[in-house]
Amino acid sequence: MDGASLDNILQRLPGCVSRDLIDQLTVEFCYLNSKANRKKLARALFNVNRTSLELLPYYSRLVATLSTCMKDVPSMLLSMLEEEFNFLINKKDQINIETKIKNIRFIGELCKFKMAPPALVFSCLKSCLDDFSHHNIDVACNLLETCGRFLYRSPETTIRMANMLEILMRLKNVKNLDPRHSTLVENAYYLCKPPERSARISKVRPPLHQYIRKLLFSDLDKSSVEHVLRQLRKLPWAECQQYLLKCFLKVHKGKYSQVHLIALLTASLSRYHDDFAVAVVDEVLEEIRVGLELNDYGMQQRRLAHMRFLGELYSYKHIDSSVVFDTLYLIIVFGHGTPEQDVLDPPEDCFRIRLIITLLQTCGHYFSKGSSKRKLDKFLLHFQRYIISKGPLPLDIEFDIQVSSFCIQLADMREYVHKTSVTDRIMKSNRFRSCMMHAVRSVL
Repeated sequence: MDGASLDNILQRLPGCVSRDLIDQLTVEFCYLNSKANRKKLARALFNVNRTSLELLPYYSRLVATLSTCMKDVPSMLLSMLEEEFNFLINKKDQINIETKIKNIRFIGELCKFKMAPPALVFSCLKSCLDDFSHHNIDVACNLLETCGRFLYRSPETTIRMANMLEILMRLKNVKNLDPRHSTLVENAYYLCKPPERSARISKVRPPLHQYIRKLLFSDLDKSSVEHVLRQLRKLPWAECQQYLLKCFLKVHKGKYSQVHLIALLTASLSRYHDDFAVAVVDEVLEEIRVGLELNDYGMQQRRLAHMRFLGELYSYKHIDSSVVFDTLYLIIVFGHGTPEQDVLDPPEDCFRIRLIITLLQTCGHYFSKGSSKRKLDKFLLHFQRYIISKGPLPLDIEFDIQVSSFCIQLADMREYVHKTSVTDRIMKSNRFRSCMMHAVRSVL
């Protein structure tokens, strides 16, 4: 019965890829404790598949846990690993690299659990450095990647590890290593001993500024918006209005779900501080224009947040529809017809499409009747033409278009050509041309 249970445990060993699983298996093995079973377990651990390196930390955890009451398990396993290492290093052939790496990484993992003595690790590392070539370079680097930083940061081994690292770098500089080995050595060295740099100095803010940031970025949610509004009204506005404006524009720093709450606060504060609410709108529009001028990839999250913010301001009736449509036309026409067109809006860049979709998904459902609907229908015609001018769209952009509530379908090329020909006929009418020029002048 015990034999059958032990076989079951050994069969489950390769599937223990989490701490909970390996701990459960360790407990089960304790009920089968015997000298013969301990030998079988040590042999099973030693025979781990050479490509299953992800199991080594969990096997080492099992050995460390059992070592508290079964002292011979780590000694048996280490004896086999050390014997295998000496055999592989003395053989001096350039095969079985995976076996060598598995062996040395197992020793390194056991070292981190303090099952393998540092002397054994340094002995293995010295053997590799004495013949620093071919597979020995890979073995040394894998050992350092596994437990090098642990030994470097341990007070009792830091000096010896520092000396070994210096020898490693001297050998790299002296020997003519190929680029792969050179990169391996550098990565292992800096993983153990990262370059020194000054600690990042956190910005020191006045208590009032810290309180404002806490209200807007930590406390603000649907249930606390009224409380936050009351607290903001109590602030000394002469001192903190500019900082409040700065924080309101950092909607990309908070949660995306908070953007509409910032817009609600803006609309609510307009009854008490109208100049502040107007300044928020002006700054948002300026940020949108700056984003179009720079077209910086690193600003994309910020630009999307500002488009959502503008749409939410309309949703809370803080701006009228003309501001929204002027912004939509600005996104389409900005930079076109100028020498910088290919820089401001490259043919393969579809980010402006995402900006427009974000704004329309935020507030476009309000343009469902009357003059606003007619304006939206006219804009969608230009938007379709703009989309077609971009050629094949990335899948994520095409998906955003198809799932949007406006269902701008991108079907086959025949439909593209049909839409383009219809738009071209409309463009030829004087009335349409005058309307378009008026829209362009209004946004520029």
